Amino acid sequence: MDIVFRPLNDEEKEFVQIHKWCQKNHVYEWFEQRILSLDEIRNKYKNKLKEGKQLLFIIQCNNKDIGLLQLYKFENDINLKELEQYNNIYEYDLFIGEEDYLSKGIGAKIINLINKEIYSKYNADAIILRPFKRNARAINCYKKCNFVLLNEYKDKDTIGNTEIISVMLNKKRMND
Repeated sequence: MDIVFRPLNDEEKEFVQIHKWCQKNHVYEWFEQRILSLDEIRNKYKNKLKEGKQLLFIIQCNNKDIGLLQLYKFENDINLKELEQYNNIYEYDLFIGEEDYLSKGIGAKIINLINKEIYSKYNADAIILRPFKRNARAINCYKKCNFVLLNEYKDKDTIGNTEIISVMLNKKRMND
């Protein structure tokens, strides 16, 4: 299985694809919490590309676009003392938009590849992920990939609902 992270292009077909994925319940429930219009998707990702604060990638499996990855430097906006020992923490969000690629172990392969790249290319010493506590599928996948639950806190989702956020940590190992 060949997994590649292709940089997102500022092209209409890219935004149409993301919009298609974000219409699916298994994506918007965890990623946006509502269905966004094509204009909202286009504006959101054009702005992210322009700002350059996040690296945006289309996840490909065997040359097929299957999902989206947003990678960025973690700012300790939750002020966890447990994170003060780390100097270079990264965080990411991702989803697999194609249903045919769910529940096949592909998510764990993607996570492990992303982590390996973050540790080697960006010299990170830790990675943080922050799924909703109720997102058992994601949390189980992260645990398979050596993430541990570090903490939890309450926050608002993108539509204002209160959620419990699980802070999951993956520390760089000597062989990463």
